[in-house]
Amino acid sequence: MKHHTSPAFYLSPWGSPDVCQMRLVNGRIVARPRHPNATGFHVDLYKTKGVREENAHDLETKFMSPLDNDAAVAVQMMLAGKEPHEPRYRQAWAMFLASLLFRNRETVELLNSHVSEMWAEGTAALEPVWEDKRKDGDAPTFAEATRAAIGDRAGIDASNMLAEIISRSKAIPDIMNMEWTVVDVAGGSHNLLTSDRALVMPLGLANKNAHLALPISPDKIFVAAYDGRFRRMTASKSHVVRVMNKDVVQQAREFVWGTDESQVEFVEKNIAKLPDRVIISEDQREQALRAARGGTADPAQA
Repeated sequence: MKHHTSPAFYLSPWGSPDVCQMRLVNGRIVARPRHPNATGFHVDLYKTKGVREENAHDLETKFMSPLDNDAAVAVQMMLAGKEPHEPRYRQAWAMFLASLLFRNRETVELLNSHVSEMWAEGTAALEPVWEDKRKDGDAPTFAEATRAAIGDRAGIDASNMLAEIISRSKAIPDIMNMEWTVVDVAGGSHNLLTSDRALVMPLGLANKNAHLALPISPDKIFVAAYDGRFRRMTASKSHVVRVMNKDVVQQAREFVWGTDESQVEFVEKNIAKLPDRVIISEDQREQALRAARGGTADPAQA
C-alpha cells in the first residue's frame, strides 16, 4: 500500500495533472513528471509488524488518512483566502504541520529500530530470571516465551509511538494559538518549491520570536508566528521566494517538487546541504535502553 509522507492534497497545487518530481539519485537530480498521488510515498512505510494483515495498515488508514483529509480542507480554505477558525480544521492543520517533522522514512525506520532495540534489551535483561524460574515444558528462553504469549509487540509499540508523538505533540496547541497568515509571492522571479522536509522552523516554539513556514502552492507560503510581523512583508517577493526555496531544498533528503524543470540546477546545488533534525539524541537513546534493562533512566536519580 502507498503510504504518503507528502500527501497528494498537499502536492496538487504544484501541478495538474502532474508535478515535477526532482529526486536525488546517486548524487544527481533526476526530474520526472508525476501525478501528485504517484509521488511522495513509500510502500508500506507505516505498516505495523506483528498484527493480522487486515490491521497492518491501520496507522495509514485510521490515523494518517483522516488527518490528511481534514488538513486538506484547511489548506483549501487558506488558498481561497480564508483562515480556518473552526477548531476541527485548525487543529488538523496544526497536527499536519507537526506530523511533517516525523512522517518520513528515516524517522519511521529510526522509531522502529529504537523500539525493537528496547524490547530486545529488556527481554535479554530478564533471561537470567527466566532461566532460574522456568519449569519443565516452558519455553527455553524468555524471548521465546514472550513471543508466544504476546507476539511481536515491538512493531505495535513503534506504530503507537509514532501516532502519539504526532497527536500529542506540544507544538499543536502552540501552533493553533499563533497568528496565521498566507504570504502571496505571485510575481516573484521563480515559483516556490516544496520537498520531503518542507517545514521551516528556525527556532523552537518556546522562543517568543519563533515562527514556522510552509509553502502551500507555487506562489503562497503559510506562516505562523506569535505576532503579526509576517502580515507586513517588506522584502521583495523574489527575495522571499529565494530564501524559502533555499531552506526547503537544503533541508530535503531525497525529493523536491516544483511546477517544472526550470530549477533543477538550483536543486542539485542545494539539496541536503543542511543536517536532518535530530529525533532521538544519543543520550535519550541510552536512557531509554537503561530503563528497558530495568535500570534508572537518569543515573542521577539512582
